[in-house]
Amino acid sequence: MSSMVTDITVPGRPEVQEVSGGIYAYVQPDGTWWINNTGFLVGPQGVISIDTCSTQRRTQAYRDAIAAVTGAPVRTVINTHHHGDHTFGNCLFPGASIIGHELARAEAIAFGPPRELPFWDGPDWGDLQLDPPFVTFTDEIAVHAGDLRAQVRHVGTAAHTTNDSIVWIPERSVLFCGDLVFNGGTPFLLMGSVAGAVQVLEEVVAPLAARTIVPGHGPVFSGTGPLAAVGDDEDAG
Repeated sequence: MSSMVTDITVPGRPEVQEVSGGIYAYVQPDGTWWINNTGFLVGPQGVISIDTCSTQRRTQAYRDAIAAVTGAPVRTVINTHHHGDHTFGNCLFPGASIIGHELARAEAIAFGPPRELPFWDGPDWGDLQLDPPFVTFTDEIAVHAGDLRAQVRHVGTAAHTTNDSIVWIPERSVLFCGDLVFNGGTPFLLMGSVAGAVQVLEEVVAPLAARTIVPGHGPVFSGTGPLAAVGDDEDAG
């Protein structure tokens, strides 16, 4: 049995997991500041990436991981929200259409490019430029990897941020939920709403009953996992 104590100063090696045919999670342990999960769908017209990474080095490693699976180009990048660990690497996919909620674009522009920040020990960003979503939607948009349809939905209220979206693949019961769920931690909510985050978990995420969930941080899980406690406080009242 592995130890439950993790040296968070030395993150683990990223891992590609095929969670369903042609659908991959890219998991970066240990999932702390600036170390996120991404994923990608492989279709006949190319690759759809769900989020990017925080630094040039991490995003290049992610690009290399995709290339090890398929020689197809990344044609589309979907940003689940505006935070830099999910968007700063957008500029390293120059041939891709970058899709996000309208507020994700606005918030990414307002936050600005990667740089030294007052409250975090920033990593070595590398050579990155601000590259916000330039294909935007308000409620929902669909993307297709061949016959596989993925629904990109804004969750409808402030939660982790003002602009969270999920990527739901109903045919495979696979959900990429961005930072609405951390497996092994609690999402940062200062840019969103605690009440809204609970509401979204109860009314948007849990009802999908996804068989496989790729969280924004932490291991991929099947079944309820960290969602098992959703609604417990309300039921106990």
